[in-house]
Amino acid sequence: MTSDRSHSSEPGVASQSEAEREDLLWQQVAEAVDALACAWESHLTVGASEPQWQSFLPDGDPALRNLAMQELVKVDLEYRWQNDCSPQKLEQYAQECPELEACDPFPLGLIHEELQVRMQAGQQVTENEIRDRFPKQATTLCELVGGMAVSGTPTCTYFADTKNTSAQPTDIASGSANKIPLEAGDKIDDFQLLTELGSGAFAQVFLARQISMERLVALKISSQRGSEPQTLAQLDHPTIVRVFDQRECGDPPTRLLYMEVVPGGTLQQVVSIVRKTAPRSRKGSLLLAIVDEKLAATGAVRPESSAGRNWLAEASWPMTVCRIGSQLAEGLAYAHSKGVLHRDIKPANVLLTSEGAPKLADFNVSYNGGRADEDPADTFGGSLAYMSPEQLQACHPVLGGSPQLVREASDVYSLGLLLWELLCGFRPFDDDPTEGNSLAKVQRMIDRRHYADFNKMLEQLPADCPESLQQVLTRCLQPRKDERYQSAAEVARDLRLCLHPRTWQMMRPAENPFSKLILQWPLLAIIVAGLTPNALAGAFNFSYNYLRIVEGFPHLRERFIHVQYWINGIAFPLGIGVGMWAALRVLRLVSEGGTDRGQEATRRVLFFGLFVSLLTLAMWTVSGIIFPIAIDLGLPIEGAMGFYAHFILSLALCGFAAMAYPYFLLTTLAVRWFFPALVRNGMLHGPRGKDLERLRQWNRVHLALSALVPMLGVLLVTASGIQQQWALLVVSGGGLVGFAAMFALERLIDHDLTALEKIAPDQAEAV
Repeated sequence: MTSDRSHSSEPGVASQSEAEREDLLWQQVAEAVDALACAWESHLTVGASEPQWQSFLPDGDPALRNLAMQELVKVDLEYRWQNDCSPQKLEQYAQECPELEACDPFPLGLIHEELQVRMQAGQQVTENEIRDRFPKQATTLCELVGGMAVSGTPTCTYFADTKNTSAQPTDIASGSANKIPLEAGDKIDDFQLLTELGSGAFAQVFLARQISMERLVALKISSQRGSEPQTLAQLDHPTIVRVFDQRECGDPPTRLLYMEVVPGGTLQQVVSIVRKTAPRSRKGSLLLAIVDEKLAATGAVRPESSAGRNWLAEASWPMTVCRIGSQLAEGLAYAHSKGVLHRDIKPANVLLTSEGAPKLADFNVSYNGGRADEDPADTFGGSLAYMSPEQLQACHPVLGGSPQLVREASDVYSLGLLLWELLCGFRPFDDDPTEGNSLAKVQRMIDRRHYADFNKMLEQLPADCPESLQQVLTRCLQPRKDERYQSAAEVARDLRLCLHPRTWQMMRPAENPFSKLILQWPLLAIIVAGLTPNALAGAFNFSYNYLRIVEGFPHLRERFIHVQYWINGIAFPLGIGVGMWAALRVLRLVSEGGTDRGQEATRRVLFFGLFVSLLTLAMWTVSGIIFPIAIDLGLPIEGAMGFYAHFILSLALCGFAAMAYPYFLLTTLAVRWFFPALVRNGMLHGPRGKDLERLRQWNRVHLALSALVPMLGVLLVTASGIQQQWALLVVSGGGLVGFAAMFALERLIDHDLTALEKIAPDQAEAV
């Protein structure tokens, strides 16, 4: 059986039929396995007769019998060795089943299962035994067992907590299980052990006092193996437990890894409480209560007040999960940038500070991809229930996976599982922790992930879980790597956005037809937004001054029309051309990308409205200078002053409108649609905080200009003596309506800028 079963997506009836046949095959195997397991449970609990595994073999299809035979043997192995019920080796099973005896050599998965259950039961397995019994597969088997077998000596026993099956999922890891029996009060090297903080299969962790430095440390005591210290030494990040140094003891061979003390407990403890708490009672204050209880138990000092604790005290539970998730994702992104994978992300490996902030710990099964001399298989491991599909495939020898395929996206998947469990109190997949890691059981776990119904899964989330967090979790848990987030940094960004609903909404792809139309035809939107106010202002200016010419200087009517046609005929096309050139230049800068060019492109997108505003000012100013010269009233200066005063006043009124209105329209397009779309598509990065503040200042300047329009209009009509009511209504009423519209746009832009601050590298909140 290979991993192709989980990845087949070829369309067509043939592939669907094959998939259906394979599903049916595995269903029949699962039924046989479940029946044998039930028979063993009856034997162990009520004293029923010991089951004979051969009697559960299905009849008929040879492929079905062969597959079922292997899975039934694995189940029988587990029950016999774990419960000391006449344990057997594969040779004895072969004597009981001619079909198994005919296998030469034995299937690799069966051999691996026997070795595992024996090591779990505490029996030693030597490399000599492996090579004597299974010479054809010895090399592969020694690597799978842990790569530690030495000729003539036993491999280190594989320890697993077979008694406590309800608390933690099964762990698979290579490493020594020869733990040194130490207790609180003991002294080892430079450390006085104060209290045990935790114990696993491969290490003990104590709160200890480092005598020479007179400081408290978390001391991890394990055997001398692996590259964990070299890996952790690279990592210096606020959300990763800081490792100070390591020491080695020779008698017995022991490695002492000492690190910062993180006193607030683990997320596993938080999950346990969340599981018992009604959704409506889950709040950020619950996390603080758990942390404070742990601080009191260890004698650590509780902070009086801090921004982080104050935020948590008021936060909802989904927002608390978003905050924790974004911090963990930032730590993962940092580790990945150093070539370090975690590959064992679970609540028990996340510690909490006194502030309630998370810190990633236990990179002991990480693979440092930056080291050329390290084989990923040597350090591969993790916890089954938190594994991605590709990591599950890699953990079993016959599923066709490989540790080399478990990369950053696998950590992202595990983080998604952790956050789901933290949010709900349970994981999205019904993975029984007692299932072990036999082929059929691991395959079923893979199937649950590949064939997950996300619509039904989302119904399990609390009612107050926002859509933004639902989308992040769904994307993290996509079974195919290329459909997930491609980096932890992307997860951190989106989880930060979840904390700010307006920012999240702005950064989502356009959904309504109007937004789609703007993004589909950006140049057309720019032309309409920039040209329409100028055309209306030009039309009013022409009408008003034409009326003045007709009434005061009728003989200049033709010349006035001629001059206006020339000025407008040159100014408008020239303005449109320059504006289009500027827009295309921005697009070119955006497409070129790069840090320096990207910052310049960001500014040009955000300040494009200002560019058009200044361009408009230049065009109207030049036009205002040329017009009096070209029209030449033919009057003494004293006689022409009145006309020119009215002309300049009308020009200022129209010019202010032609500057302010396009500015706000174009800035709204840039801030609300263009810039978020470019950031969303990865073409631009977040804006700088100082650029956003400069834009706010220019907003206020243009809002003041738009306020001058109705006032100048009333002044103009009153001073002109024109009796037409339409002029007064147009300039006063239209100006007031325009100011109200620009005020609304200014408020909208300001709120959008506040939202964009959340993605500004130098202004984003520290979450």
